[in-house]
Amino acid sequence: MKRSFFWLILNLFLFIWVSEVGAYPTVYSDYYCLIDGESSQIIISKNAGEPRPVASTTKMMTAILVEEYCKMDEIAEVSYNAARTPEFTIGLRKGQKIEVGELLKPLLICSSNDAAVVLAEHVAGEERLFAHLMTKKAFLLGAFHTHFVNASGLPASDHFSTAYDLALIGRYLLSKKVSSELVATKVAKFKHPGYRQPITITNTNGLLGAYEGVNGIKTGTADAAGKCLVASAQRDGRKLIAVVLKSGDRTGDCRRLLEYGYNNTRKVKIVDQGTPFKQLKVTNGNPAYVDIYPRNEISLWVGDGTPYIEKKVKLKYNLNAPVMMGEKIGSLTVYADGQPVTSVDLLCGQTVKKRNNLIEKLYRQWLN
Repeated sequence: MKRSFFWLILNLFLFIWVSEVGAYPTVYSDYYCLIDGESSQIIISKNAGEPRPVASTTKMMTAILVEEYCKMDEIAEVSYNAARTPEFTIGLRKGQKIEVGELLKPLLICSSNDAAVVLAEHVAGEERLFAHLMTKKAFLLGAFHTHFVNASGLPASDHFSTAYDLALIGRYLLSKKVSSELVATKVAKFKHPGYRQPITITNTNGLLGAYEGVNGIKTGTADAAGKCLVASAQRDGRKLIAVVLKSGDRTGDCRRLLEYGYNNTRKVKIVDQGTPFKQLKVTNGNPAYVDIYPRNEISLWVGDGTPYIEKKVKLKYNLNAPVMMGEKIGSLTVYADGQPVTSVDLLCGQTVKKRNNLIEKLYRQWLN
């Protein structure tokens, strides 16, 4: 009896343990995604393309434009409008002057709204025009369902983005030297123009220093948006970006998504360079058919929660001889969760010469 009870408990334990390994992560947000930082492939997601208010995660794009348009030692002046910006602010006052590079610190580390307005006005003259530039830049990055009307993320009816778009924006921000260093900074000194000594500001991203490999990026909090977080991490050369919107546990949600990505996914070859993708007929060709090969292989990260992977092909089906080995006759694009991941050219695997119809005609006559 005792031995049977022991084995029952052991088997139950093993069942629970095996069920947890590779299991779909528990996420309390209804709007999230995890992407590969290299390819931007969606690894796991839910409602990742649904437009939502995104609060201060907006400031990622503000920082991107500032770093692209400005030198860090430029001097920005606080306007009356910027000084009246609603909370959260660092208490900037009209007429104060401060370096652009210094203003990026409270923008990205402690999410200062007045710093965002000062920077927007410095770049574009007024915040609305700056927001228009933000939207255009988002579109260029592939964030097609994003629209900004301010630089801070303060609530506005026409100000929105998606979990996937924010992942793309965060991925791009990590390529910017100053901004990528700031989003990875837990505590910093800020030279506030209203104080004699620099003040200490602390990053609002709770994963910094609490989860191995985390190096950013940005939080956001508002009534309609809820608690949001774009979190990035790098381990053993692999980069991941997790996004959660309107989460009851944004830090825990992102941690579990990152854990899932690192521990419960594997790279799988989706397209094999050495395997013919298709065989096509060649009009007047000798031989009459040609094998089509992808230029290179495609591999994706796959786990239990990986969304539907789709291949879409464009081909020249009406081939006429001659065709040359290595000649491009189409392309194949791989999609994950409806978003394009990568494309590969489709090439002729061998040279097909044009058939000599005269010789063939004479040969038939000789046979007859």
